[in-house]
Amino acid sequence: MRKKMKAMLLLLTMLFLLGGISVMAAQDGNVYDDAGLLTDSEIGTLNEQIGALQEKSGWNVYAVTTADAGGKSATAYADDFFDVHSPEQEDGVAVLIDMDNREITISTCGEAIRYLTDSRIDSILDDAYSDVSDGAYGACLMTMVAGVADAYDAGIPGGQYNYDTDTGKISRHHELTLSEILIVVLLALATAAIIYSVVVGKYRMHFGNYQYDFHENGNIDLRISEDRFVNEMTTHRRIPRQTSSGGSSHHSSGRSSTHHSSSGRSHGGGSRKF
Repeated sequence: MRKKMKAMLLLLTMLFLLGGISVMAAQDGNVYDDAGLLTDSEIGTLNEQIGALQEKSGWNVYAVTTADAGGKSATAYADDFFDVHSPEQEDGVAVLIDMDNREITISTCGEAIRYLTDSRIDSILDDAYSDVSDGAYGACLMTMVAGVADAYDAGIPGGQYNYDTDTGKISRHHELTLSEILIVVLLALATAAIIYSVVVGKYRMHFGNYQYDFHENGNIDLRISEDRFVNEMTTHRRIPRQTSSGGSSHHSSGRSSTHHSSSGRSHGGGSRKF
């Protein structure tokens, strides 16, 4: 009986160790090949790509494959993967090949949502689709990471805005350009010059020989002012939420559609069946 117990304990220990090795082998840097689709060379190339992108962007970036999404959609799996592996850093991207749902996915978070608009994500997925359809899984992930890097290099597009598909809330992005800053400075200087000219003209100030006689011209008038609140009327009007059928394109060049992951974080992204 004791021998059987020892054998069972030994078997369980080996299974536990083997399980741990398989999990460790699935991760290499920021590449998580849980589905076993990649060669060592492809993993090395992906890590180099990701490392270069992380260094210049400051984002966390992951390349992931899975054969079991655990009952989740590909989007939910990619969102949750990023949230679990990047609990403190919110800015970043996870690119996923989901063999369970037969889908390629890009999940964006934080600052990356601004750079990776709907139209840019569609373009990246278009480029990666032919690779994954041909079974070139490593090339597919490399194409997606390269597309993310290109989007970062291109910068946040003009007119970019985040559209929360759960609430309809819009968050617009705007940065002052050099020309706009110069216009503001010139307007401020012009306004100051006008005010100065008006004051000098009104009081005929000649520097060095003019003094204002405040004893003769000064005057203090103290009065009691009292406001009485009489009534207040408030009118409520419900403003209907604008839908995508209102003439604007669902994938306008500056729009980044967002949703919330199971952790409550806001994510952007997109996916494509293959």
